[in-house]
Amino acid sequence: MRTSTFSVLLCLALGSALLTPAAAQSERPGEVAPARSYAIVNARLVPVAGPPIERGTVVMRNGLIVAVGADVKPPADARQLDGTGLTVYPGLMEAVGHLGFAPAPLATPPLAGPVRATPGATPPAVPVGGLANSTRPNGFQPELLAAELVRPNGDGLEAARQAGFTTALTIPRDGIVLGRSAVIALAADSPREMVIRTPVALHIAFRVVSGSGYPNSLMGVFSMVRQAFLDAQQYQAHWAAYRANPRGMKRPADDPSLEALLPALNRELPVVFHADTEREIIRALDFAREFNLRPIIAGGREAEKVADRLKADQAAVLLSLNFPKRTTAFAPEADPEPLSLLRARTAALKTAAALHSAGIPFAFQTGGLSPAEALSNVKKATENGLPAEAAIRALTLRPAEMFGLADRLGSLEAGKVANLVAVRGDLFDARRKVAFVFIDGAMVNLRSSNVTPGEIAGTWETKDLKLTFSRENNELKGKVRVGDTDVEVRELRLGLDEDASLSTVRFVADLPRDGATRAAIFTGKYTSDELRGTFTVDGKAEPERLFKRGTAPPATPGAAATGTANGSGAVFDFTGTWNLTISFGPQSLPATMTLRQEGTNVSGTLSLGPVGTVELSNGRVTGNRMEATARVDFGGRSVELQLSGTGNGNSLEGTVTSPQGTAAFSGTRPQ
Repeated sequence: MRTSTFSVLLCLALGSALLTPAAAQSERPGEVAPARSYAIVNARLVPVAGPPIERGTVVMRNGLIVAVGADVKPPADARQLDGTGLTVYPGLMEAVGHLGFAPAPLATPPLAGPVRATPGATPPAVPVGGLANSTRPNGFQPELLAAELVRPNGDGLEAARQAGFTTALTIPRDGIVLGRSAVIALAADSPREMVIRTPVALHIAFRVVSGSGYPNSLMGVFSMVRQAFLDAQQYQAHWAAYRANPRGMKRPADDPSLEALLPALNRELPVVFHADTEREIIRALDFAREFNLRPIIAGGREAEKVADRLKADQAAVLLSLNFPKRTTAFAPEADPEPLSLLRARTAALKTAAALHSAGIPFAFQTGGLSPAEALSNVKKATENGLPAEAAIRALTLRPAEMFGLADRLGSLEAGKVANLVAVRGDLFDARRKVAFVFIDGAMVNLRSSNVTPGEIAGTWETKDLKLTFSRENNELKGKVRVGDTDVEVRELRLGLDEDASLSTVRFVADLPRDGATRAAIFTGKYTSDELRGTFTVDGKAEPERLFKRGTAPPATPGAAATGTANGSGAVFDFTGTWNLTISFGPQSLPATMTLRQEGTNVSGTLSLGPVGTVELSNGRVTGNRMEATARVDFGGRSVELQLSGTGNGNSLEGTVTSPQGTAAFSGTRPQ
């Protein structure tokens, strides 16, 4: 076999960066590769603007989608990505959030005297929520432009990209009149390149902000905002009169705060009112009617109660996925929750379906949840009456329509920006796996693409606790044994650390502490033999614990467990032929591994398609884990492959590593 051919095949098998030196530099985990020509073939496509295509191709070039369809032929110069088993959606949009801002600096003394804003200038470098302006109280900063504060390495961008979000409407968190939002791309080289549209909307939250001084009550907040809009009307009238005939008139004073309200008063910009309860929403709509504003409700937990009013006022909703839940961990001795709270939690799950039935446009926002958790909550909305296609639209095309960007975002159509996400499994299922993400036609490398649940399956033991992780119906489950009691864990997530060198695990478990049951958050890093991590309870971190890998999980039918492994318990039997798929991001390569096991020793062969079949050596089994080495020779050069896998019944998951990189594999053993 020629060297060049083998290099390509090895790249396909291991996900290494052998194609070009530039690719090796640009496609590190968490980063974005330069835009080029790609073709995703053999995938299920969900254009949103039209019916799904069960088997089709989408072609991207120079950051744009150039073709979508069942009969599309990929161009010769495009890098082809096999989408078999994947579903491709338009890139997801966060309908309103706080992505992309640099962390707020430490508090500084207040600036002396008023600060006058200069049109087009960058706002002063002061903490968001405390921006000084010429005339208004703390928290009133409509002149603030989110587009001037976002940064390519800002808060939350990486986690959002990893979950499939590609764009977002963003606005700072603090304040009453928070400023004017921007729609941003979640990956770019500079702040200027991030901004897709600015300003998009003026944002108002009728709430009391922290700090001393007026307004320090809700009544004061309403009074202050109402007076500001009245002042803005007068300010506009004075300037109109002065511009029409300045002779004999004193020039009105510039007021950047009032100036920033004028586009909203003139209905050039919508006003997003952050409101959740029925009363808050009605107050916001009343305020919008008083000043003839174009209202949008953000939050909207009880929006279904005022559906008729929302429809009459032509108001859209940016619906939060942060559904109400218990504020404390469940404990048998806890007081029962009020019936009203139980009803509110149940009703919130049905709000999306009610808005859909009423014909009220709505889009989803994460509401402060992690992007992955928010997507899982969409499933709860679909289980309570929301059609799946409406749920997908609420994360893609609907927000694009609301923000005047449907001509370039929100659907898989030729001519639109090449923002898309490909998923294995249901987009809203916690077991989904994001295969790849494109932003402006550039591929985002996913940190968790090489993490497989099988790596952590089994038991991990320390002096007083035992952790058990297992796969049930292709879902990772976990429990903590305290004494004789097993406690189920929740919010179980795997990933990679910042260096992409160690696997990480995070979960929450209700554990006994100080005579009560409290929510304990565990975060840790693990290798094949050790798990180190810390429980945090009520914000206080406990001493680090070291868990050692114990026995394999119980074998399921079809897999024998014989002998012992260093006295630790049963040994998984890997004997048989395993049909594998080696994956690295969107690429995959079929392989076959035939194993023969005697006690804790294992041998066999590995077939990598056109690469050929090689013998395995140094094979050993510990519990339900196997390790082996294979050597491939070509052109006088020998490349060593390290294989490590975890068996569970007739399923096998693991990694294959070479000097050029690491890829994940998974497969089954036919009966």
